[in-house]
Amino acid sequence: MVLKASIILPRFAAEFRAGVTREINAAFKRSIKGVVTQVTSRVQGSVERLLKTSDIYHEFFGGRLQGELGVPDPSVIDAVINQWAQGIQVQYNAVAGKFGSLSIRMIQADYSDVLTMPEATYFYTNFEGELIPIDWLRWLLHEGSGAIIRDYTFSSGFHRRSRTGLGIMVETGGSWQMPPEFAGTASDNFVLRALETIDQEIDNIVRQEITKGIK
Repeated sequence: MVLKASIILPRFAAEFRAGVTREINAAFKRSIKGVVTQVTSRVQGSVERLLKTSDIYHEFFGGRLQGELGVPDPSVIDAVINQWAQGIQVQYNAVAGKFGSLSIRMIQADYSDVLTMPEATYFYTNFEGELIPIDWLRWLLHEGSGAIIRDYTFSSGFHRRSRTGLGIMVETGGSWQMPPEFAGTASDNFVLRALETIDQEIDNIVRQEITKGIK
């Protein structure tokens, strides 16, 4: 005859889960500083990579966009991208008895983090000797395809007076606007388009780093 017996411990399962949760929470909180550091670094890298592989980025280096905007030094786009990447902030928000949460601050909605940079504007001297500011980054991020410069249009190709060697603005009585493939507004521009997949990348990064942190 085989005897079978079972012992039921009503509180064991709940106490076991609570104990495991406490240990995991404690391990996570001990490692949270390192988790935040790693998440920050990896998200910064993802943002920089996505922006530097966008079509518009490459257009700054001898492409049509550099010519149309007249940007003499295309490396200014690197400075802007670096500002966006370095400005990413990751913060751990503690919650008693729980894991807490991570909040990630990225590009400011009004783009003031980059529009105030010296690199966001260049100056040229017109025929009257006036120093004229060219807010190329604001045009690219905000102005859409509306007319920006009245009475002038862009003429591509080499011109002696060209700052870039790619073309100049010529007085034609028309108007110049951002080419449609580059045009952007505050809610739809090359930055937002380039970062369309960043949510999934951030999710994967956070999961991976938290898993490492509680091992």
